[in-house]
Amino acid sequence: MNDTAVSLPGQNRWGLLIVTLTAFLALPALPTALRSYTPIGETTTFVVAALAVCAVVGWWNGGSALLAGIWVAIAAWMIAAPAADNGPSVTYDQLSRGWMLLVVAAFGVVSLLAPKQGFFSRAVSAVGIAIVGAFMLAVAVPDGIGNMQQTAMTESSRRTELTIAQFEQVTQTTQWKRAAKRNPGWDSMFAESEADLRKSPERMSNALPALLALESLAALALGWALFYRLSAVHIGPPLGQLREFRFNDQLIWGLAVGLTLFFLPTFVDGKGAGMNLLLFFGMLYLLRGAGVLSWVTRGRGIAIGLILLTAVAPVIVAALALGVGVGDTWMDWRARVSPAT
Repeated sequence: MNDTAVSLPGQNRWGLLIVTLTAFLALPALPTALRSYTPIGETTTFVVAALAVCAVVGWWNGGSALLAGIWVAIAAWMIAAPAADNGPSVTYDQLSRGWMLLVVAAFGVVSLLAPKQGFFSRAVSAVGIAIVGAFMLAVAVPDGIGNMQQTAMTESSRRTELTIAQFEQVTQTTQWKRAAKRNPGWDSMFAESEADLRKSPERMSNALPALLALESLAALALGWALFYRLSAVHIGPPLGQLREFRFNDQLIWGLAVGLTLFFLPTFVDGKGAGMNLLLFFGMLYLLRGAGVLSWVTRGRGIAIGLILLTAVAPVIVAALALGVGVGDTWMDWRARVSPAT
């Protein structure tokens, strides 16, 4: 199958791109559980670095040297800037910036060596190279992987405590107390949410490779989309719409290996790797399934029904999308089913 990346639609349209970009940049600041599961807190720096490397590749292909110089200078300044006093530890900050540099550098190299590849193939290749490089560096340092996981857990704990503190401030307001009296279950719901939130740091550290890979793909996609709108010289085709999203069917083996490592007792030592493979490739196939559903439900009635079902039973819709995405590997639903009209 062709490699088509998910889009922020349209070459010249800014609306959905701005909404998506705002949501991505706000992830570390919002008092939600997602804050604890976002490995790179400096999402703005990540997107700017991705945009800068796209500009450099564009300059190499005959684009504006001024545009490349401006974005490289901005990215270098942001990466070199000292961390905030109330931010992550120095170690975590250095690891985050090192990862950003590793990913965007790999993306630049892949873009130069394989200019005919689409965005998704380049991005997945770059993330794979970065993970292998980071793993080799971690193995070369005594207990490097363990220290990396512990550092990530500490940072996730810091964010989790910040989120809980912000929630607790809300529960101390007069409005909350009055509402809690009318709804006795609110306090117990908050206590359960807090208990579940405190489990986030361990979960995040165990799933760090997959979360890093997914966040990196998002940052690279946003950088690519921004560059496409800012430059007259393009380094590849624009990102397609969600309903067109597909990728090489051979990636199903990543999901298969993840299932094998995670569930078979023989590979108990590789259970962590299996979980990360399942999370990463599972999210890709869930997105692919969402693309198929988006393609099939272009009719307003069906689409509205699917949106309402998502609001009522998001887990069911996610499972449906995942199943459709995996099934699309063999069935190629978009070639078999006519879209709703």
